Amino acid sequence: MHPFRPLLLWMVLAAGLLLPGCGDFPLTLTPPGTGGSVPVLPPLSGRTVAYQGSNENFLNPERGFHVAFQLQEYNDYRLVRSGGWFNLPASVVFVYVSLYEYRHSTIPQSYLDHLRSRLENARQAGVKLIIRHYYAFPGKAGLEDAPLDRVLQHIEQLRPLWHDFQDIILTMQAGFIGHWGEWHHSSNNLDRPESEDRIVRALLAALPQSIPLQLRYLEDIERLFPQPLAASQAFNGSNQARIGHHNDCFLAGDNDAGTYSWNQWDRQKAYLDRITRFVPVAGETCQVNFGQARQSCSVALAELRRFNWQVISGTWYEPVLDRWRSEGCFNEIARRLGYRFRLVRAIIPEQLSRGGSFKLGLEIANDGFANPIRPRHVQIILRSRASGQVFRFPINTDPRLWEPDKTQALILDAILPGDLPAGEYEVLLHLPDPAPSLASRPEYAIRLANQNVWEATTGYNSLQHTLRVQ
Repeated sequence: MHPFRPLLLWMVLAAGLLLPGCGDFPLTLTPPGTGGSVPVLPPLSGRTVAYQGSNENFLNPERGFHVAFQLQEYNDYRLVRSGGWFNLPASVVFVYVSLYEYRHSTIPQSYLDHLRSRLENARQAGVKLIIRHYYAFPGKAGLEDAPLDRVLQHIEQLRPLWHDFQDIILTMQAGFIGHWGEWHHSSNNLDRPESEDRIVRALLAALPQSIPLQLRYLEDIERLFPQPLAASQAFNGSNQARIGHHNDCFLAGDNDAGTYSWNQWDRQKAYLDRITRFVPVAGETCQVNFGQARQSCSVALAELRRFNWQVISGTWYEPVLDRWRSEGCFNEIARRLGYRFRLVRAIIPEQLSRGGSFKLGLEIANDGFANPIRPRHVQIILRSRASGQVFRFPINTDPRLWEPDKTQALILDAILPGDLPAGEYEVLLHLPDPAPSLASRPEYAIRLANQNVWEATTGYNSLQHTLRVQ
């Protein structure tokens, strides 16, 4: 695709159960190859377990290479996770939603019901979605978008769908305007600041607070929020904290085909650098190859890390992806997109009494480019070897704050229930989706990058330890 703005085209061509834990501990040393700073756990009683990392590429929710579908056309998402559609296993699907037929009318209920059935199929298939609505789609639909009043009306009509499926909508892209919903070449002059800002405000009001909104161009983000999002504002639910970025011509040239304003890319990249640890970042490479030197592995790895990329297209643009394969970084990018949590060490008691104190410590490294953007529970699981009964103990921590290239020290400080049956218990770590509809589904739980810890049937990570309760 060619995501140009008309005014920039010539320039582009030129260029839980019981007590929560006590939180995270400070970071200290930085040995190479360990995922960053290694914290020192406080003195704890128990067995120390060291874990072996893994270089395996595997799926995790809300991160990785994505594949793309037209939501209104494709109905079978069952093969997405196994790679049956594009020979690329994925947990995230980028979906276009066509509204072209309704650019001069309301959306009929029959079409809304049709979209609802497609969303339900995606939920059942165990994937999450990045959604973009469009009217104009060169080569597929016409080149006309809708008048502003019609766009605002359609946003209100779509509001119930977004609320009902907020558990699987990873992020919404602003869409609606111009070719591919990419905010350029609008037939109704929607690609002007006053119209763009009204659509952004309408989307933020209509979307559930849990769904962030991604904008294509840095000039639009800066106009709305001249001061970059501060760490103290992160994840606070404000409009600014919900605005992320998608770059649909990543590495295409100095200004990435209009992603950055002409000759302002250094300043705008500094802005982007400030916010991307706290907001969603996704996109694709493209066929505008004026900046081929920027498409090398060395540049790609540096910018994916600098801007905390979580998701990028694994099917477009193939010449860039093939270059990453030939230069040897494709698999590293596949592993490091988004978060990649790895157990380093645990200190776990070997024997406890019912009703007594239960303390354990974990060290978890983040080897990815980013941290999670959506909330995530962290639970210690005790599972009876005799009965299989499960007991959950929440740890008071927020994985959204587990920074890349650093290691977190986590402490569970809880009390065992007085009526806990005596016996042997496997100790496991569970990072489930917080949505009740997805919390028990293993494909929506986070898998750790270690050998011999993942349970595919439960979504638990074994801490490779047995605790005796008496």
